[in-house]
Amino acid sequence: MESPYRDKQQPSKSQAQQRRQMENFEFSQLAKELPLARAISGQHIDKTTMVRLATAYIKLFNIFGQSRRTYSSADYYYGSDSLWTSNHLDLLDGFFVILDRRGDVLYISETISIYLGLSQVEMTGNPMVDYIHEQDVNCFNSALNYCDRYWPQMCNVRIKSSLTKRANKDAVRASPGFKVLRLEITMGPNPNTRMIACYPMPTPVLSTVTIPFNSFVIITSIDLRITFADERAYQLLRNYYHQDAPIKGLSFYSLIDVTDTEVISKMHFDIFNLDK
Repeated sequence: MESPYRDKQQPSKSQAQQRRQMENFEFSQLAKELPLARAISGQHIDKTTMVRLATAYIKLFNIFGQSRRTYSSADYYYGSDSLWTSNHLDLLDGFFVILDRRGDVLYISETISIYLGLSQVEMTGNPMVDYIHEQDVNCFNSALNYCDRYWPQMCNVRIKSSLTKRANKDAVRASPGFKVLRLEITMGPNPNTRMIACYPMPTPVLSTVTIPFNSFVIITSIDLRITFADERAYQLLRNYYHQDAPIKGLSFYSLIDVTDTEVISKMHFDIFNLDK
């Protein structure tokens, strides 16, 4: 004699299976809508990641959908609000980051893998500070808070990188597992968003750097004693010193105003932390 409990259990299993099939179908459709590279979307992405990515991209779409209305009063600066929107969308193939008001990543370009070896899928929807060295978080947050639509903030921070593990083992690094990047942070299409352009630090080869006419180049030792000064440095600095006074060998601290010593000392300390 068959148990009535077994008869009730069979439809229940069938309904649960049907719900799972419907759920899987909806998630497969959602995966197709995510603006990811085909190579990435073809891989298995768990449901939690799909929801996180979808939430971030919906917020991103809403931001750029409102940008024309938000920037209509700033056409004199950007030229045209519609051109501003299209130009920035075109630039998203660069190393570019968009954050919401909480500092969560709404978008990060795929080239993050080239510079840091990190995954676009992994970072999208997560807090940006999770990938920044703990000693640089305050500097990063300060730049986020004080940037303006017309006055971007710049800072150098250490960001997690898997590529540093492939570097020369003989090289001494102050922060293994991190890479120093220069961030240019500006306000996004509304006050609650931040747009960040990320650049690798320039190479130490002076011939690759364009120096403005009113600037000069010096090279110092680890204690900030000048070991090299270009011709422009001699022209500018000798206006304040004797013509025959040698610049090479001087401490950089002796060239600055005493009220700026604390600022230079902090920069000197930060250089050691940044390993640059």
